[in-house]
Amino acid sequence: MNSRVAVVGAGISGLTAAYELHSAGIETVLLEAGVRAGGKIDSSQVGGFKIDSGPDCFVARDRAAADLCRRLGLGGDLVTPTAQSAYVWFNGDLRPLPQRSLLGVPWTAQGLKESGLVSVAGAEALERGLAADVEALSADASVGEVLRPRVGNEVFERIVDPLLGGINAGTADEMSLEACAAPLYEAISQGGPLGSALQQVADRQRRERDRDTGNAVFQSLDGGMTRLVDALVTELGAALKPDTAVQSLERVSSHWRVTTTRGVVEAAGVILACPAWESARLLEILSPRASQILADVEYCDVALATFVLPSEMVQRQLDGSGFLVPRTEELMMTACSWTSAKWHHYQYDNTTVLRISAGRSDDRRWLDLSPDELLDALASELAATAMISAADAASGRFEAQLAPWHSSLPQYRPGHLRRVQELEACLSTATPGLAVTGAALHGVGLPACIRNAQQSAAALTRLVLSNASFRDGRAEAC
Repeated sequence: MNSRVAVVGAGISGLTAAYELHSAGIETVLLEAGVRAGGKIDSSQVGGFKIDSGPDCFVARDRAAADLCRRLGLGGDLVTPTAQSAYVWFNGDLRPLPQRSLLGVPWTAQGLKESGLVSVAGAEALERGLAADVEALSADASVGEVLRPRVGNEVFERIVDPLLGGINAGTADEMSLEACAAPLYEAISQGGPLGSALQQVADRQRRERDRDTGNAVFQSLDGGMTRLVDALVTELGAALKPDTAVQSLERVSSHWRVTTTRGVVEAAGVILACPAWESARLLEILSPRASQILADVEYCDVALATFVLPSEMVQRQLDGSGFLVPRTEELMMTACSWTSAKWHHYQYDNTTVLRISAGRSDDRRWLDLSPDELLDALASELAATAMISAADAASGRFEAQLAPWHSSLPQYRPGHLRRVQELEACLSTATPGLAVTGAALHGVGLPACIRNAQQSAAALTRLVLSNASFRDGRAEAC
């Protein structure tokens, strides 16, 4: 029997899974429908500079991404932001985001009353909620259902939702607390006074961060995140097959037959690292229930615009990493990252780099605009948020480029992790030798995708190595 493993999809999940298999001595083929690997990790040339047009960093608390970088020889190029503080654009001004908070939920109301971000009544509602004893959670629920009664609508809508909604491009009223905000789920599951529980979890995270990453909250690679993709592609070599779409999967006797647009691949195991809807299509006949769970995962469309401007055009000091925009402000912009203040490798002479995010699960206005119209609209919003003047916004004295990411961010609804457990149970019964990984399962961030892909690869490695036909540490010829 053939002992090859086929990995379908060459985003960060597929690249990681294929790299782990390859490193374990397993013959691997990585099938990618598009012409390039990396998925949402990409870059663009804007104003003569190469700049990330997808994720520009990862959470340092989860070491999976940094550890993978080190294994690939990139450990010396790991960098941390040069700016830590951030703001919220609210009521015509930039207000500081509370520092003493856990995923946007402050554990003290101190200082919030003077911030201008919430009213005195809003700060007092938070104060009462943090001090009150509450019952421990017995099951997953939406972030809004759990937090609105505990922190008040003002704190929720002006701090929590812009942060969590910005990360996930959704609305926190519909997000799974357990899947989208695990530290908050941990704190609230303890019961008792919320403020004390939040501070305990935050203190533990800080101790772990100090021990593992020297207090870094985020990390990136000097030169941009595409360096991680490039290193993985180099390691895989000819195992990567771009422009090779998978048409169908079939279980034949004791192995898998993968039919692609470039021929048939026989394999002992398969890892599906595609978007959920594509994995659902391939599993429709093999495991109808698993297919349905994946098909039910909703995705959001987002856009990322990069602006490269003369620094003289910027009207305020960039003394932080950027700002969030609550949906109540009714802008298309959800966040503005002050990229050249945030990362040393994007600090150019007399030049400022800004990255603007647009699009939420419940705000699809940008999809009705052409790329040029959207860039013009976002330039106008830079003026509306006092970053540049209205005259400069209309002048065209800058370079801008749009990266539209259609159906890019899965939305985790309450009960998501329970459904993922059901999915994995279905696959273990109905499709032995086949695993599903990717952002639709255990987390949308790079570390979560990498860790889940490594687990899938480890399971397939055990399967192949335990097979009696896998002799002398070498896969049989196809």
